[in-house]
Amino acid sequence: MKILFVVDNLGAGGAERSLQELLVPFARSGIVPIVACFSRRREGVEHLLKDHDVRFLPGARRAAQMRELRRIAREERVDLVHTTLFEADVFGRPALLGLGVPIVTSLVNMPYEPARLQHDRRVNAVKLGAARALEIATGFACADHFHAISEAVKDAAAERLWIPRRKVSVVLRGRDPGRLGRRSSARRQRVRAELGLADDSPVVISVGRQEFQKGHGFLIEAMAQVRAVNPAAQLLIVGRAGSATDSLREAASKLGDGVRFLGHREDVPDLMAAADVFALPSLWEGLGCVLIEAMALELPIVASSLAPVKEVVLEHATLVPPAQAGPLAAALSRTLGGGSDVEARVVAARRRFEDALTIDKSAEQMRQLFERARREHAASGRA
Repeated sequence: MKILFVVDNLGAGGAERSLQELLVPFARSGIVPIVACFSRRREGVEHLLKDHDVRFLPGARRAAQMRELRRIAREERVDLVHTTLFEADVFGRPALLGLGVPIVTSLVNMPYEPARLQHDRRVNAVKLGAARALEIATGFACADHFHAISEAVKDAAAERLWIPRRKVSVVLRGRDPGRLGRRSSARRQRVRAELGLADDSPVVISVGRQEFQKGHGFLIEAMAQVRAVNPAAQLLIVGRAGSATDSLREAASKLGDGVRFLGHREDVPDLMAAADVFALPSLWEGLGCVLIEAMALELPIVASSLAPVKEVVLEHATLVPPAQAGPLAAALSRTLGGGSDVEARVVAARRRFEDALTIDKSAEQMRQLFERARREHAASGRA
């Protein structure tokens, strides 16, 4: 089965990382992948795809890129098209309409939730509404089936994008245990030495681009409370700069050396192995794939109590209300203190990763979804 994977770019987000990691088990299962991108990113997973067929659609004009995408699909005689992220959905799907090939779209976030307009003053309601209208229209006209990365995303798609629930299949993301490795004292000490962190410093790590959605402002506020009791506590914020960077740095400056911005890093698993607690203070998420990495690396988790987060961690993390620094600070302090309950959650989280959240399990479920989409497309008479 030859599949054309259309994505905005190969940046540093969870969707891009998931695609990159899926390609290897896809190839083992007989899928021949071609990846087409609308743009390039300096930071991300592009350098990890040198052994795969990756096409960057030329030019800056969408019409020309859409024509090139259609040409690739036709000349390569692909069996299925898979789109991910906004540009791939609203430009890629119409470009490929009418070729007699099933189109499957992955739904990876919840961008039209009310919380976004309620809390982020930078969001333009008119532009957001227009984007939503484009997603609804192109999805209705072009997509045969949808893949949601969580039940919560499926629910949001049905409500916000008017997608019939029967057309949405849920497959959780997975991560490659080989890439992540295991937690060890030697690994912890090596990475801490490289970062200039003392062996006994309590370290909280959060991974995600510096955008309002990720809730880093509340985490910095919470760390001020943690450090009032435990002045040695450190916060590492890993991820590329974004629209919230300036305000985050201003808030962090009040904590002296208590917050470090590490930017985009290729060694996130190592950084996690050096930390004591992983924090996910997001205000909304489609899944939070980095949670899977924390579970695999046996790192205690404190996260916002969001529906998709609960689907991933089950009861194996400490969950707190989003956008509230006080409960977050209390949970971080308790978790940094350790104890048998913290250790039990860590062990159970690793077991959950091994049982349900590896990249091979996700790839096999996606392969089955693609096969089902092909059968349904053929039965519909549109092939």
